[in-house]
Amino acid sequence: MKRCLVVAALLFFLSPRALSETYYVSIKGDDSLDGTSPAAAWCSLDRVNKANLKPGDAVLFRSGDVFRGNLRPHSGTSGAAMLYGRYGHGRKPIIEPSYDASDPSVWLKVSDGLWKWVYNSELEIGNIIINHGRSGCARKVDFREDLDGTDLNFIWVEGERTVYLSSVKNPGERFRSLELAERRHVIDECACHDVTYDGLWLRYGAAHGIGGDNVRNITIRNCNVSWIGGSTNYLDNEGRSVRYGNGIEFWCGAEDILVENCRVWECWDAGLTNQSNVDNVLQRNVVYRGNKVWNCEYSYEYWQQGDGARTENVVFENNVCRNAGKGWGHTQRWNPNAAHLMFYDTTAETDGFVVRNNVFSKTEDCGFRLFNAWYPSLTMGGNRWRIPKNLLCRYHGRPTSDLIYKYPDHLDQVHEDNELEIQGQIVEEPMVFGPGRKELKRFKARFNF
Repeated sequence: MKRCLVVAALLFFLSPRALSETYYVSIKGDDSLDGTSPAAAWCSLDRVNKANLKPGDAVLFRSGDVFRGNLRPHSGTSGAAMLYGRYGHGRKPIIEPSYDASDPSVWLKVSDGLWKWVYNSELEIGNIIINHGRSGCARKVDFREDLDGTDLNFIWVEGERTVYLSSVKNPGERFRSLELAERRHVIDECACHDVTYDGLWLRYGAAHGIGGDNVRNITIRNCNVSWIGGSTNYLDNEGRSVRYGNGIEFWCGAEDILVENCRVWECWDAGLTNQSNVDNVLQRNVVYRGNKVWNCEYSYEYWQQGDGARTENVVFENNVCRNAGKGWGHTQRWNPNAAHLMFYDTTAETDGFVVRNNVFSKTEDCGFRLFNAWYPSLTMGGNRWRIPKNLLCRYHGRPTSDLIYKYPDHLDQVHEDNELEIQGQIVEEPMVFGPGRKELKRFKARFNF
């Protein structure tokens, strides 16, 4: 018996969890220290990203601090997930991959009403957040001629790798804070697995808040995600930019995902989303629950295409979604199409998709947009729709097979991608459901929700 106890104790002390270490990060720290106590804390995200971490280790950021750069997490193992969290009391620690352009000396006057940022960015600047969002943001344009002297229009010039901003006076004198958001995910978790994020505030990334493809065993809880997106993902046929900007995105493969008790706001595109256009992709066991999402173009977005792609057991429950399309991106888009639930064309085999017990309140366009008839795989129940003036639902009636992905909002069968062709793909009559109880009853009857 004693020998068994000794062996059990030895196995415990040799387990990944027992051998794990906790590292601390503070803006008052020093990257030359070992990071293993608050008194010996590291000070930078660069040090965290380069650290030789083991499965089961924890990295804790000091509450109230602001860390510039983005986080590239390490993977854990089953039973020994990596933890990126916080220590201390107060505001959640902030991670922001943006440039502080608040100093008047960083702006050079080019001509009356036009200013140039004197520094260069490595990647595209996709948004300029003014006074930490209290004064909104500047308006990004795609072409120099669109600056046209309009106050607070800006353009990022790739050849110079800098920003030109229209302003009636030096922007640094005019505003207390200017943050130039660069085309980065705040957390870039590509191919990561067995990771937990808890109690972080992610903001001012011009790509996604949390982004990356082919992830599994990811938990995101008690996090804030705000002011996300604006940089160019690709250009459409007319040279207009289709932009990044999801708060929390799972692209391509995603398995065993939990997002709970998070607050997500002011995202260019979706607050929460899992999506893909890749062959043979599996998205399975993805749960969003207890989150609050507001002022995003879409509160939740889903679509999946690709030969052999499959979606299993996605649950969106007990979330509160408010003011779809009320965010900063809606008025800047060339294709404003706000919805709390944005379900683009889906051709993947889908099973066990549940949307239940959520609150959907107010929208600039509609509450729910469904592009094609995969709804027999979708179960909805217990949701409260508070859409007093705008449309409850737009159903587009497109096919569920033989689509070729081109743009997220323009999915064609060949390569013309024009409006007549899209309309010609209709296999069921498109339907529009207005506000009111009668329309809600008709909506539920049509889709058996």
